Amino acid sequence: MELIFILFLIFIGIFAGCMSGLLGVGGGFVFAPAMFFVLQASGVPEDAALLTAFGTSLAAALPTVLTGALSHTKQGNVIWRDALIMGGAGILTGFLGGTAATYLPVRVLTILFAAVLIVGAVRMVTTLPAGENTRMKAPLAAGIGGISGFFSGLLGVGGGTILVPLMTMLGKFSMKKAAATSSAAIVFITLGGIGSYLLNGYFDLLMWVILVICAVPTAAVSSRLRVSDVWLRRMFAVLMAGIALHMLGVFEWLL
Repeated sequence: MELIFILFLIFIGIFAGCMSGLLGVGGGFVFAPAMFFVLQASGVPEDAALLTAFGTSLAAALPTVLTGALSHTKQGNVIWRDALIMGGAGILTGFLGGTAATYLPVRVLTILFAAVLIVGAVRMVTTLPAGENTRMKAPLAAGIGGISGFFSGLLGVGGGTILVPLMTMLGKFSMKKAAATSSAAIVFITLGGIGSYLLNGYFDLLMWVILVICAVPTAAVSSRLRVSDVWLRRMFAVLMAGIALHMLGVFEWLL
């Protein structure tokens, strides 16, 4: 891999770690597009580049999400009973999602990934209706985990963009409990997708090492900072929307 690409991935790892620590978001939304660009620029065929980016993204996001889950557990915000139900269902569907990704055309996966990015961008700047529940019915928790797991495996993201809204709207969780419990569930959910991509050979060890070494310590340090996140959320939402439009080819079409 060329030095310029290594430096680019180092920057992406540090940036994703900062966003994870400050905003509680996973790195998948940044990791996957960045690796897709690097792999394509390195001459890897488009389909293999996208699937490798998804698989490596999931594996790289896991340590960051685990760090957040441990932090939330220490603060007493994780509802582990629901996290385990959602995580257990998500492991299976995550594996199915990762397997399904290997059969879908690149264009379909790109459109779906862009759609999830746009949903995530909207979620960054909106307030979800929430309640004060601390437990969901088991079938509801399993259903939410299963849906999130499938899209996590399919698109190489943690699944929080789907988990948190469903937990607040259907499960009536508070945002704090939903975000904390979601981070714990994602630790398990990502395992299914990671396993699928590994079995199919879509994983890049060097990129994984670079991203993890840069993202995890940065997330740990930035999580201790006290920063008003309003403008950060708005800027990150714009970035996510921009990445989505780029992956859809909108900018190239305009030019």
